[in-house]
Parts: sequence; C-alpha cells; structure tokens
Amino acid sequence: MDTKRLEAFIKVVDLGSMTSAAKVLNVAQPALSQHIASLEADFKCKLLDRSARGVKPTEAGRILYRYAKSIQRQIEEARRTILDNKPELTGNVTIGLAPLSSAALLAIPLLTQIRERYPGIVPHIYDSSGVMLSEMMLKGSMDMAVLYGERPVTGLDYKPLMREHFYLVAPRSTYLEEIPPEDISAAEVAQFDLLLPYRESFLRQTIERVCAEVGLRPRIVAEIHSQSILFSAIAAGVGAAVLPMSIARELPNLDQLCIRRINAPSASQQMSLCISDNAALSDAAFAVYKILLDIIIKSWGPFDSQLGPAAVAAAGSTSPPDGAKDEP
Repeated sequence: MDTKRLEAFIKVVDLGSMTSAAKVLNVAQPALSQHIASLEADFKCKLLDRSARGVKPTEAGRILYRYAKSIQRQIEEARRTILDNKPELTGNVTIGLAPLSSAALLAIPLLTQIRERYPGIVPHIYDSSGVMLSEMMLKGSMDMAVLYGERPVTGLDYKPLMREHFYLVAPRSTYLEEIPPEDISAAEVAQFDLLLPYRESFLRQTIERVCAEVGLRPRIVAEIHSQSILFSAIAAGVGAAVLPMSIARELPNLDQLCIRRINAPSASQQMSLCISDNAALSDAAFAVYKILLDIIIKSWGPFDSQLGPAAVAAAGSTSPPDGAKDEP
C-alpha cells in the first residue's frame, strides 16, 4: 500500500477538512479525494463521513487511523535509524501521565532511565486530562499512559495499578479552632473555596460526585490545571485543593498546611496503565514500557500478576504484553 495515501488520510482526519488537508499537503483537492477514494476501494468500506461541518472518520476510518498512525511512527523510526546508522534503539515515544496524581511523580525517574539506557529514544510526556490522554491513545498518537480510570474502552487495554485516595489540602489559617480531625466529611468539603482542575479531569469529576452524594455542589473559585500555579495559589490562601497524598507531600510549605482525608466511599480513583489493544508497540516504545513498569513496581509495589504487566517486569521476562512486540 502506498504510504502517501495513508499520510493523506491521517491529515484529513487530523484537520477535519479536505480543503485544509490539501493546502497543508500542497496537493490539489481532487487528487486528495482520489487518494481517499482509492483507500475506500481497497478496504471496501466508507472511511469518512462528509458534511457541511467538516469531515469525520467512520468506525472503520477510526480503526484505519490508529493503524496508519502506528505505521507512520514505525516508518519515521526506520528512517531515523537508517540515517543515523546506529545499532541502538531510536525513535519517539509518547507517554501520558495524569496531572496532579502519583503518575506525575514517575516522570523524572522515567526520563532519567531512558536517557541512561536508550539515549537514542526521545520521550514526549503529556500531562493532560484523562479524557484527552484516552483520546490521544485512541487516535494512535500516544504509546502509553498512566491515568485515572478503569472502565473498558474499545481499542484500549487498562491494567489496574492502585487506588488513589483524595485529601483536602488547606492553609492552617483557614481553621480558626484547634487542629481539626484527620478526616473530613463530604459536606464539609463543599463548604470550602476550592481550586480544582478542569471539568474533564477525573479528580474534578470525583469531587463533584462526592459532594453530589450528600446533595451539595462544590464551591469552585478557580480552575487550575498547572501544579506549580496550584501550589502558589494554596500558599497565597486563595483556596483549598483536593490532591492525593503523594502530591500533597510535594507542597513547599507543608508545615503551614492542613491535610485531611476525605471520608467518603467515592473519594478515590483507580489508577491504570493504558496501552492500545489494536496496534503493536514499536521496539522503542516497548523498551520504555518495560522501564515504566519497573519504576511503577519499585514506587508503588507489585500488583496482581494476573493483570499482566507486573509479571513481565517482576520476572524479568522479555515476553511482551498483548499488543506489544519483542525488543531486539
């Protein structure tokens, strides 16, 4: 199959417009339309839905898009390896780490080990919301992600790692009385001025659900996604935040804060490792995947061997998980 047709298809899906894709690719629109028609003839099905609002992939088109992105990455890696003429692994690997979660703490050890063991691999780390990370995984533009969530998603494989509980973090000056109890109820949480991430965040959705269960709504005074800005806002007394203990401990003025465990059944989220169950990991991505598993086990402890990835790392096996391939 002509890879140029796949590249054209990817660009049309990314831009959602035949006209825009033709301009970016510097080809005539009729020629681009012919590329798409040829692909649809090859696969014997419709790949794109066209309307006045733009172009969207059909279900078959979404499947082809994921594989096309994987092929595109492998061709880029092959080209780089050939041009560099180096025997070691090379290529780009994209990793998603849920922000304001324990996953964010995996970034530095991951970057350090990749640099030490595979200097030819260039990691790209994203800390967007869980929804965005899942969408990037589905589109084939991300190799793996550690995020909140456990519900099965068609095309994605979720490996449960641990359940992370959430805590209210507020300046001690917020409390006029003596040091309050270690736990805090959902009703009390709803009385605080809260600094929470965007609505798409699993953490935000969790707090809204916790408050809704007692018939209340959280009093959100600012939406902050940046960890550094959030830390500064808490220190300045702008409001309180909800964080896992691992991130709360990273706050610079910890002695001036009061951290209380939210006493509610739903005040936690499952953290999972996500990979595609349709497209295979490249050699470079699988090497990073094994490093990531090793760091997770050392940081969070082993998890059920029946889940798959832990068994691979703990046993030192070179057998890849589903959807991956052996490292040469």
